[in-house]
Amino acid sequence: MKKAAIVVAIIGLLGLGAFAYLGGFEAIPIESKSLGEFKLYGLTYRGTPQDEGLKQTFEQVESLKEANPEAVLHTIYYVEPAGKLDTMEVFVGLDRLDDQLGKDWEEKMILAEQALVADIKVNKLVMPRPETVKDELRGVAADNGWELQGLFIDRLLTEDHVQVIAPIRKAD
Repeated sequence: MKKAAIVVAIIGLLGLGAFAYLGGFEAIPIESKSLGEFKLYGLTYRGTPQDEGLKQTFEQVESLKEANPEAVLHTIYYVEPAGKLDTMEVFVGLDRLDDQLGKDWEEKMILAEQALVADIKVNKLVMPRPETVKDELRGVAADNGWELQGLFIDRLLTEDHVQVIAPIRKAD
């Protein structure tokens, strides 16, 4: 019995060590930055997460990214699914585009003088949950007396580097 407890304790410590090594205990750095006029070009997908259409939407945008190597992939989840059979709505786009848009492509313009930006650089295995990041952004906004627009833009820089942009509503 003691051997089993020791093994469990060692595995637990190794797991915690790996979690820390990969950046799992890192605080989420959040800054206020000027945003101004922010344009994205892409496609909106509505459906379930397991539908082939979601994969095709990402593939279409990623293929255009190959033709625009300086572009960065962005996503905006308007409706996030709670499960794999729930309906979701996500915009998948690029921040710059050298080629013409296809017939189904959209241009999204986000207007905000300021935005809060969470800059997350951790291994994807320990990446914080989206709701955790949103809660942190909401907390910083509340602490400073700011109101967010309710839009959260994921800027996918690399597999292990994501920025979450939360535009601040302009004061009246």
